[in-house]
Amino acid sequence: MLLALNLRIAVGEIPPVLRDLPLGDFGHSILVTIPVICFSLAAFAGPPLSARLGEERGLLIMCAALCAGLALRPWWPSFSLYAGTILCGLAVAVMNVMMPSVLRRRFPNHMGEMTAAYTMSLSIGAGLAAGLTVPLVSALGGSVAWALAIWAVPAAIAFALWFPQLRQPRPGHRPAGADIGLLRDWRAWQITLFFGLQSAVFYTLLSWLPTIYRDHGARPAAAGAVLAVMAAVGIVGNFAAPLLANRFGRPRLAVAGTALITIAGLVGVLLAPTQLAFVWATLLGIGTGGTFSVTLLLMASRGRDAVIAARLSSMAQGIGYMISALGPLVAGLMHSISGGWTVPIIVTIAVCAAQLAAGLAAARPGVVAR
Repeated sequence: MLLALNLRIAVGEIPPVLRDLPLGDFGHSILVTIPVICFSLAAFAGPPLSARLGEERGLLIMCAALCAGLALRPWWPSFSLYAGTILCGLAVAVMNVMMPSVLRRRFPNHMGEMTAAYTMSLSIGAGLAAGLTVPLVSALGGSVAWALAIWAVPAAIAFALWFPQLRQPRPGHRPAGADIGLLRDWRAWQITLFFGLQSAVFYTLLSWLPTIYRDHGARPAAAGAVLAVMAAVGIVGNFAAPLLANRFGRPRLAVAGTALITIAGLVGVLLAPTQLAFVWATLLGIGTGGTFSVTLLLMASRGRDAVIAARLSSMAQGIGYMISALGPLVAGLMHSISGGWTVPIIVTIAVCAAQLAAGLAAARPGVVAR
């Protein structure tokens, strides 16, 4: 959610809640740049922390850091707003990297089901946070600060629920550093490219889809509804794609199906955007949501063991988020140069085709063993 907000603001769509913060243009720019930096750089801290503490303890510490960051942010316009946002971004990034390793180690025979449950809960949680924050502002007398800070409560609940996991034994001897051999593994780079390209497609749509519809004459509410449909039905893709890959033992089928569904939605937006807007939004939601789940499944299942899975997750997300940040920015630049949305959509379709090729290569039988 933090990265999504960052990218939407970076291309000019500032959510109403963040417009109300007592910050100037420079302050807003700094604030919304923090998450994408955290997501790309902090991902590399996951494997060393896992090796030293174990995932269970590492996740508990990161959950505590998330609580602290959320509770710290209301004290703006002082430095605490930025410090809290950095802490939140770092914590979420490291937790995202650790989870595929947890799934690989603790549920080796049920990775499809557990990946589906994990990604579906991510989507539901992000949707609730995005949908309830504005009503919370009203309920709290217009205080944006406290409306954002209140999200420390569910983080604290998660901390309490996770605490019993400390009964899990500490890891044995595990090398703390990332093995350079992983950077020489072609399959690891294919998974990384797959993750980065699918994220670039998703965040391009998240950033620009409402603007595309507004430029085609849709009212702001209707344009926003298209994006809301895409986000809502993404849960279906989150849940179905890894189950399909696991049930039939053919992850390449899930890769191809989700990519082709996304391409079909993009073609619809290109050729007939207003006639069947919610149909295209449904296709885009299922396709992008399913692709995200498949990328996490590959991170968990293509590592030889939990240690390699953690390193693979770190590499794929650390580099992949750097790639994804370019998607909305390049689309916006192409729109400015061409004066319309035809060229950006065609290029996004090409990126999705490249995503398909990388995914098919990454999903071949075999594991990353370095």
